[in-house]
Amino acid sequence: MLVILFMHQVAASLSTQLDAVKDLVQDYVGALAVPAQLLCGLFAFGYIGFGIWGSWAKGQKIDFYGLLRPFSVGLIILFFSGFVSLLQLAVYPIELATSSLNTSVQDDYQQAKTNYTVAQTTLRNAMAAYNQQQIEEESSDVLTEASSTDASSTYLQLFKNTLHLLVSFSSLALTGMVYFFRTYVVLAGVVLSLIGPFAFALSLLPGFSDNIKHWVAHYVHVAMYVPLSLLVSFMVAVLFSGCVYPVFTNMLSALPPANYTFSDYEQAENLQLSIQLITLLFNGIAIALYACIPVFSKWIIRSDSKKDAQS
Repeated sequence: MLVILFMHQVAASLSTQLDAVKDLVQDYVGALAVPAQLLCGLFAFGYIGFGIWGSWAKGQKIDFYGLLRPFSVGLIILFFSGFVSLLQLAVYPIELATSSLNTSVQDDYQQAKTNYTVAQTTLRNAMAAYNQQQIEEESSDVLTEASSTDASSTYLQLFKNTLHLLVSFSSLALTGMVYFFRTYVVLAGVVLSLIGPFAFALSLLPGFSDNIKHWVAHYVHVAMYVPLSLLVSFMVAVLFSGCVYPVFTNMLSALPPANYTFSDYEQAENLQLSIQLITLLFNGIAIALYACIPVFSKWIIRSDSKKDAQS
Protein backbone atom coordinates (compact mmCIF):
# COMPACT_ATOMS: atom_id res chain seq x y z
CA MET A 1 0.00 0.00 0.00
CA LEU A 2 2.84 2.40 0.79
CA VAL A 3 4.38 1.73 -2.62
CA ILE A 4 1.08 2.49 -4.39
CA LEU A 5 0.65 5.67 -2.32
CA PHE A 6 4.20 6.71 -3.21
CA MET A 7 3.45 6.01 -6.89
CA HIS A 8 0.38 8.24 -6.71
CA GLN A 9 2.45 11.09 -5.29
CA VAL A 10 5.18 10.68 -7.90
CA ALA A 11 2.58 10.49 -10.69
CA ALA A 12 0.90 13.69 -9.44
CA SER A 13 4.24 15.52 -9.54
CA LEU A 14 4.99 14.01 -12.95
CA SER A 15 1.65 15.20 -14.33
CA THR A 16 2.44 18.75 -13.21
CA GLN A 17 5.85 18.65 -14.87
CA LEU A 18 4.42 17.17 -18.07
CA ASP A 19 1.88 19.98 -18.28
CA ALA A 20 4.74 22.46 -17.99
CA VAL A 21 6.60 20.61 -20.76
CA LYS A 22 3.52 20.82 -23.02
CA ASP A 23 3.38 24.59 -22.56
CA LEU A 24 7.10 24.90 -23.26
CA VAL A 25 6.87 22.77 -26.40
CA GLN A 26 4.31 25.13 -27.94
CA ASP A 27 6.98 27.85 -28.05
CA TYR A 28 9.47 25.49 -29.67
CA VAL A 29 6.89 24.37 -32.22
CA GLY A 30 6.48 27.96 -33.36
CA ALA A 31 10.26 28.39 -33.62
CA LEU A 32 10.75 25.12 -35.53
CA ALA A 33 8.00 26.04 -37.97
CA VAL A 34 10.25 28.75 -39.45
CA PRO A 35 13.00 26.43 -40.79
CA ALA A 36 10.28 23.97 -41.81
CA GLN A 37 8.70 26.73 -43.93
CA LEU A 38 12.06 27.38 -45.59
CA LEU A 39 12.40 23.69 -46.42
CA CYS A 40 8.84 23.65 -47.69
CA GLY A 41 9.64 26.61 -49.97
CA LEU A 42 12.73 24.89 -51.37
CA PHE A 43 10.91 21.62 -51.91
CA ALA A 44 8.01 23.52 -53.52
CA PHE A 45 10.23 24.66 -56.38
CA GLY A 46 11.25 21.07 -57.10
CA TYR A 47 7.68 19.81 -56.69
CA ILE A 48 6.20 22.39 -59.06
CA GLY A 49 9.08 22.08 -61.55
CA PHE A 50 8.87 18.30 -61.59
CA GLY A 51 5.09 18.42 -62.03
CA ILE A 52 5.25 20.85 -64.96
CA TRP A 53 8.14 19.01 -66.61
CA GLY A 54 6.35 15.64 -66.24
CA SER A 55 3.17 17.03 -67.84
CA TRP A 56 5.08 18.57 -70.74
CA ALA A 57 7.14 15.45 -71.32
CA LYS A 58 3.98 13.35 -71.60
CA GLY A 59 2.15 15.93 -73.67
CA GLN A 60 -0.54 16.33 -71.05
CA LYS A 61 -2.26 19.40 -69.66
CA ILE A 62 -0.74 20.89 -66.54
CA ASP A 63 -2.76 20.07 -63.43
CA PHE A 64 -2.74 23.44 -61.69
CA TYR A 65 -4.87 22.16 -58.82
CA GLY A 66 -2.29 19.48 -58.07
CA LEU A 67 0.46 22.12 -58.08
CA LEU A 68 -1.32 23.95 -55.24
CA ARG A 69 -0.25 21.27 -52.75
CA PRO A 70 3.01 23.05 -51.73
CA PHE A 71 1.02 26.16 -50.88
CA SER A 72 -1.49 24.21 -48.78
CA VAL A 73 1.33 22.40 -46.99
CA GLY A 74 3.04 25.71 -46.36
CA LEU A 75 -0.15 27.14 -44.86
CA ILE A 76 -0.49 24.14 -42.56
CA ILE A 77 3.11 24.58 -41.38
CA LEU A 78 2.53 28.31 -40.90
CA PHE A 79 -0.54 27.67 -38.74
CA PHE A 80 0.66 24.35 -37.35
CA SER A 81 -0.46 25.06 -33.77
CA GLY A 82 -3.96 25.79 -35.01
CA PHE A 83 -3.94 22.62 -37.09
CA VAL A 84 -2.98 20.57 -34.03
CA SER A 85 -5.69 22.31 -32.02
CA LEU A 86 -8.26 21.26 -34.63
CA LEU A 87 -7.16 17.63 -34.28
CA GLN A 88 -7.41 17.88 -30.51
CA LEU A 89 -10.84 19.48 -30.84
CA ALA A 90 -12.03 16.45 -32.81
CA VAL A 91 -11.08 14.13 -29.93
CA TYR A 92 -12.07 16.47 -27.09
CA PRO A 93 -15.84 15.61 -27.03
CA ILE A 94 -14.98 11.89 -26.73
CA GLU A 95 -12.50 12.63 -23.95
CA LEU A 96 -15.06 14.80 -22.14
CA ALA A 97 -17.76 12.12 -22.39
CA THR A 98 -15.50 9.31 -21.16
CA SER A 99 -14.18 11.53 -18.34
CA SER A 100 -17.73 12.24 -17.15
CA LEU A 101 -18.57 8.55 -17.44
CA ASN A 102 -15.51 7.58 -15.40
CA THR A 103 -16.20 10.23 -12.75
CA SER A 104 -19.79 9.02 -12.32
CA VAL A 105 -18.68 5.67 -10.86
CA GLN A 106 -15.67 6.79 -8.82
CA ASP A 107 -17.70 7.55 -5.68
CA ASP A 108 -19.31 4.10 -5.70
CA TYR A 109 -15.92 2.52 -6.41
CA GLN A 110 -14.22 4.32 -3.53
CA GLN A 111 -17.10 3.51 -1.16
CA ALA A 112 -17.05 -0.18 -2.10
CA LYS A 113 -13.27 -0.26 -1.71
CA THR A 114 -13.51 1.42 1.72
CA ASN A 115 -16.12 -1.07 2.91
CA TYR A 116 -13.94 -3.94 1.74
CA THR A 117 -10.86 -2.48 3.45
CA VAL A 118 -12.76 -2.10 6.73
CA ALA A 119 -14.06 -5.69 6.57
CA GLN A 120 -10.58 -6.97 5.70
CA THR A 121 -9.03 -5.04 8.60
CA THR A 122 -11.62 -6.50 11.00
CA LEU A 123 -10.80 -10.00 9.77
CA ARG A 124 -7.06 -9.51 10.18
CA ASN A 125 -7.50 -8.14 13.70
CA ALA A 126 -9.65 -11.12 14.67
CA MET A 127 -7.11 -13.57 13.22
CA ALA A 128 -4.27 -11.79 15.02
CA ALA A 129 -6.19 -12.00 18.30
CA TYR A 130 -6.76 -15.72 17.74
CA ASN A 131 -3.06 -16.31 17.07
CA GLN A 132 -2.12 -14.40 20.21
CA GLN A 133 -4.58 -16.47 22.21
CA GLN A 134 -3.08 -19.71 20.90
CA ILE A 135 0.42 -18.57 21.83
CA GLU A 136 -0.72 -17.89 25.38
CA GLU A 137 -2.46 -21.27 25.61
CA GLU A 138 0.41 -23.50 24.55
CA SER A 139 -1.16 -26.57 26.11
CA SER A 140 -4.38 -26.39 24.11
CA ASP A 141 -5.42 -29.19 21.79
CA VAL A 142 -5.74 -26.77 18.90
CA LEU A 143 -2.06 -25.85 19.12
CA THR A 144 -1.08 -29.53 19.33
CA GLU A 145 -3.14 -30.32 16.25
CA ALA A 146 -1.68 -27.39 14.35
CA SER A 147 1.93 -28.21 15.32
CA SER A 148 1.58 -31.79 14.11
CA THR A 149 1.53 -30.60 10.51
CA ASP A 150 4.56 -28.33 10.49
CA ALA A 151 5.75 -29.41 7.03
CA SER A 152 2.41 -28.89 5.30
CA SER A 153 1.92 -25.59 7.16
CA THR A 154 5.30 -24.37 5.95
CA TYR A 155 4.48 -25.07 2.31
CA LEU A 156 1.03 -23.55 2.73
CA GLN A 157 2.49 -20.42 4.30
CA LEU A 158 5.03 -20.17 1.48
CA PHE A 159 2.23 -20.41 -1.07
CA LYS A 160 0.24 -17.73 0.76
CA ASN A 161 3.22 -15.38 0.89
CA THR A 162 3.92 -15.92 -2.81
CA LEU A 163 0.29 -15.30 -3.69
CA HIS A 164 0.26 -12.16 -1.56
CA LEU A 165 3.33 -10.85 -3.40
CA LEU A 166 1.70 -11.60 -6.76
CA VAL A 167 -1.46 -9.74 -5.76
CA SER A 168 0.58 -6.77 -4.56
CA PHE A 169 2.62 -6.79 -7.75
CA SER A 170 -0.50 -6.98 -9.93
CA SER A 171 -2.09 -4.07 -8.04
CA LEU A 172 1.10 -2.08 -8.48
CA ALA A 173 1.23 -2.97 -12.18
CA LEU A 174 -2.41 -1.94 -12.63
CA THR A 175 -1.73 1.45 -11.06
CA GLY A 176 1.43 1.79 -13.14
CA MET A 177 -0.46 1.11 -16.38
CA VAL A 178 -2.77 4.06 -15.70
CA TYR A 179 0.07 6.53 -15.22
CA PHE A 180 2.13 5.00 -18.03
CA PHE A 181 -0.51 5.87 -20.60
CA ARG A 182 -0.91 9.38 -19.19
CA THR A 183 2.84 9.93 -19.51
CA TYR A 184 3.08 8.24 -22.90
CA VAL A 185 0.32 10.40 -24.40
CA VAL A 186 2.06 13.61 -23.34
CA LEU A 187 5.54 12.54 -24.46
CA ALA A 188 4.30 11.12 -27.78
CA GLY A 189 2.32 14.31 -28.39
CA VAL A 190 5.44 16.38 -27.71
CA VAL A 191 7.53 14.35 -30.19
CA LEU A 192 4.85 14.43 -32.88
CA SER A 193 4.36 18.17 -32.43
CA LEU A 194 8.09 18.87 -32.77
CA ILE A 195 8.64 16.73 -35.87
CA GLY A 196 5.29 17.58 -37.49
CA PRO A 197 6.36 20.68 -39.48
CA PHE A 198 9.38 18.87 -40.92
CA ALA A 199 7.31 15.77 -41.75
CA PHE A 200 4.87 17.98 -43.63
CA ALA A 201 7.68 19.71 -45.53
CA LEU A 202 9.22 16.37 -46.50
CA SER A 203 5.87 15.27 -47.94
CA LEU A 204 6.71 17.34 -51.03
CA LEU A 205 9.62 15.06 -51.89
CA PRO A 206 9.09 11.95 -54.06
CA GLY A 207 8.50 8.89 -51.90
CA PHE A 208 7.39 10.95 -48.85
CA SER A 209 3.94 11.97 -50.10
CA ASP A 210 2.17 9.93 -47.41
CA ASN A 211 3.95 11.70 -44.54
CA ILE A 212 1.01 13.96 -43.73
CA LYS A 213 -1.46 11.08 -43.68
CA HIS A 214 0.80 8.95 -41.49
CA TRP A 215 1.49 11.83 -39.10
CA VAL A 216 -2.20 12.62 -38.67
CA ALA A 217 -3.00 8.93 -38.17
CA HIS A 218 -0.32 8.58 -35.47
CA TYR A 219 -1.39 11.77 -33.73
CA VAL A 220 -5.06 10.76 -33.62
CA HIS A 221 -4.11 7.25 -32.48
CA VAL A 222 -2.15 8.69 -29.55
CA ALA A 223 -4.87 11.24 -28.77
CA MET A 224 -7.42 8.41 -28.56
CA TYR A 225 -5.39 6.75 -25.78
CA VAL A 226 -6.75 9.25 -23.23
CA PRO A 227 -10.50 8.56 -23.75
CA LEU A 228 -9.80 4.84 -24.11
CA SER A 229 -7.88 4.87 -20.81
CA LEU A 230 -10.81 6.64 -19.15
CA LEU A 231 -13.21 4.11 -20.65
CA VAL A 232 -11.12 1.19 -19.38
CA SER A 233 -10.93 2.87 -15.95
CA PHE A 234 -14.72 3.10 -15.99
CA MET A 235 -15.04 -0.59 -16.85
CA VAL A 236 -12.56 -1.57 -14.12
CA ALA A 237 -14.36 0.61 -11.56
CA VAL A 238 -17.73 -0.92 -12.46
CA LEU A 239 -16.24 -4.42 -12.32
CA PHE A 240 -14.72 -3.98 -8.87
CA SER A 241 -17.44 -1.83 -7.31
CA GLY A 242 -20.32 -3.92 -8.66
CA CYS A 243 -18.92 -7.45 -8.52
CA VAL A 244 -15.63 -7.88 -6.68
CA TYR A 245 -15.65 -5.64 -3.59
CA PRO A 246 -19.33 -6.16 -2.56
CA VAL A 247 -18.97 -9.95 -2.79
CA PHE A 248 -15.74 -9.88 -0.81
CA THR A 249 -17.29 -7.59 1.81
CA ASN A 250 -20.32 -9.85 2.27
CA MET A 251 -18.11 -12.92 2.60
CA LEU A 252 -15.87 -11.22 5.16
CA SER A 253 -18.84 -9.83 7.10
CA ALA A 254 -20.31 -13.34 7.40
CA LEU A 255 -17.47 -14.30 9.76
CA PRO A 256 -17.64 -13.31 13.45
CA PRO A 257 -15.74 -10.10 14.25
CA ALA A 258 -14.07 -11.63 17.32
CA ASN A 259 -13.76 -14.73 19.54
CA TYR A 260 -12.67 -17.11 16.78
CA THR A 261 -12.74 -20.84 17.14
CA PHE A 262 -10.37 -23.09 15.21
CA SER A 263 -13.00 -23.67 12.50
CA ASP A 264 -13.60 -19.91 12.19
CA TYR A 265 -9.85 -19.31 11.87
CA GLU A 266 -9.52 -22.05 9.24
CA GLN A 267 -12.47 -20.65 7.29
CA ALA A 268 -10.98 -17.15 7.46
CA GLU A 269 -7.66 -18.39 6.07
CA ASN A 270 -9.39 -20.19 3.20
CA LEU A 271 -11.48 -17.10 2.52
CA GLN A 272 -8.42 -14.87 2.38
CA LEU A 273 -6.74 -17.32 0.03
CA SER A 274 -9.79 -17.34 -2.27
CA ILE A 275 -10.01 -13.55 -2.24
CA GLN A 276 -6.36 -13.19 -3.22
CA LEU A 277 -6.78 -15.66 -6.09
CA ILE A 278 -9.87 -13.85 -7.40
CA THR A 279 -8.18 -10.45 -6.96
CA LEU A 280 -5.17 -11.67 -8.94
CA LEU A 281 -7.49 -12.88 -11.71
CA PHE A 282 -9.41 -9.61 -11.99
CA ASN A 283 -6.24 -7.53 -11.78
CA GLY A 284 -4.91 -9.56 -14.70
CA ILE A 285 -8.08 -8.83 -16.68
CA ALA A 286 -7.76 -5.11 -15.94
CA ILE A 287 -4.08 -5.05 -16.94
CA ALA A 288 -4.94 -6.87 -20.18
CA LEU A 289 -7.59 -4.23 -20.97
CA TYR A 290 -5.07 -1.42 -20.50
CA ALA A 291 -2.48 -3.28 -22.60
CA CYS A 292 -5.03 -3.57 -25.44
CA ILE A 293 -5.62 0.21 -25.64
CA PRO A 294 -3.28 0.62 -28.68
CA VAL A 295 -5.18 -2.18 -30.44
CA PHE A 296 -8.53 -0.56 -29.61
CA SER A 297 -7.25 2.74 -31.00
CA LYS A 298 -6.25 1.10 -34.29
CA TRP A 299 -9.69 -0.50 -34.55
CA ILE A 300 -11.32 2.92 -34.26
CA ILE A 301 -8.91 4.96 -36.42
CA ARG A 302 -7.78 3.39 -39.70
CA SER A 303 -5.58 5.43 -41.99
CA ASP A 304 -5.63 3.02 -44.95
CA SER A 305 -8.67 0.77 -45.24
CA LYS A 306 -7.31 -1.07 -48.30
CA LYS A 307 -4.12 -2.18 -46.56
CA ASP A 308 -6.05 -3.12 -43.43
CA ALA A 309 -8.45 -5.23 -45.48
CA GLN A 310 -5.56 -7.01 -47.20
CA SER A 311 -3.80 -7.70 -43.90
